Amino acid sequence: MKKGFSILASVLLAGGMLAGCSSGGGSNDSGGASSTGAAAGGDKKDAGQKVTITVWSLDNGWEWLDKAVDDFKKENANIDVQISKYGTDPIKENLKLAANSKTLPDMWFTWGGSLGSFYPENGLTLDLTQIAKDHKYAELYNKAALDMSTYHGKLSGIPLHLNVLGMWYPNSVYEKANLKPPATFADFEAQLKTLKDSGVTPLAFGSKGGWHTMRLTEALLEHFGGPELHDKLTSLNASWNDPAVVKTFEKLKEYTDKGYFPKGYVSLDPQEAEALIYQQKAGLINEGTWFDRNLNTNATDAKNFSVFKFPTEQKPARPSVFAEMFQINGTADKAKQEAAVKLAEYVTSVNVVNKYIEDYGSPAALNTKISDKTPHLKELLDSANDGAFLIMDQALPQQVIQKVFEAQDRVAIGEWTPQQAAQEIDKAATDYKNKK
Repeated sequence: MKKGFSILASVLLAGGMLAGCSSGGGSNDSGGASSTGAAAGGDKKDAGQKVTITVWSLDNGWEWLDKAVDDFKKENANIDVQISKYGTDPIKENLKLAANSKTLPDMWFTWGGSLGSFYPENGLTLDLTQIAKDHKYAELYNKAALDMSTYHGKLSGIPLHLNVLGMWYPNSVYEKANLKPPATFADFEAQLKTLKDSGVTPLAFGSKGGWHTMRLTEALLEHFGGPELHDKLTSLNASWNDPAVVKTFEKLKEYTDKGYFPKGYVSLDPQEAEALIYQQKAGLINEGTWFDRNLNTNATDAKNFSVFKFPTEQKPARPSVFAEMFQINGTADKAKQEAAVKLAEYVTSVNVVNKYIEDYGSPAALNTKISDKTPHLKELLDSANDGAFLIMDQALPQQVIQKVFEAQDRVAIGEWTPQQAAQEIDKAATDYKNKK
């Protein structure tokens, strides 16, 4: 799926995700499930055929899902749900292994873009297009989240979260260094030096898995290349062997050499990098609309932290966005598919979101509440008012983004020059296009 996310601003707020914040409350063509009831969860005490479904989800901060599934099972006595939870990188790895061995669960969490597209492209997911029409998904979920869950015109997942990213910092660290959110890129760089001189790690990134440092890489690429070139690069309509790409990797190397990242960050787990922020031993981290919840979960208070859009003179100044969803196994039997759709619609419904809003994150459902414990959610969503770009590990084909990850590490440890990084990524992009 390739879409122009420079127009995401109008889509993000269309339908009233914020306006309604005070309200309560490749596809498998042959697998068309029948209508499963309203998206709020179906009839209570359904006495139909007994069925057990398996679900894979993330682990950190997902206790709300266990509670919601317990609620669901009370209303649907004929459906048993078995949940397995994984970390961010383990779920990616285990899903691919399960796909190759034909042992995928009945329903699983994944991301939009190229991360989620693998499964419909290989005929592993239920085509939800007709179900979406029957159940009026356009009235239930944010259009941007639906778009990011759609491949070749077919809906491949039920949207769960819609996320916008920004630069977070502990207020105490900035106050101690007498800093305010930077207005320009030059201000940002000056603050990195000030933070370093004050005895804290300026940038809390862990490059194990590649995706965490990638958030800074893509922000730098947006700054040096501008929105038009950035979009062309991620859609493989421009050469990666470009001066803006070289400049991006020069800057990553510069920040590495100046000690702006944690020591040994190339092999550091992102959660270890996050811990530096919780402990207020680091200045900045690039996280999204879920980070209020992370802060509250880790024995701190989200109100003691602030967030700003990555500073750039580019117009519009765009943050990155991405969606998360539940996909349904296209090869499961019909009863399991219907039960899985029913569950996915239930745990993404307005009533469930509002019940667990303090822990839920940034919902894809429309007309949901915003909790007092997520004080930065509206600010982050508003930051996309002038446009946004799809996060790079979902916008790029996976074989290309893996080369970006490799380039980040090799430049950091001095094995590649920034020019070599640009050339190697361009070669990977060319190889991908030639194979397609």
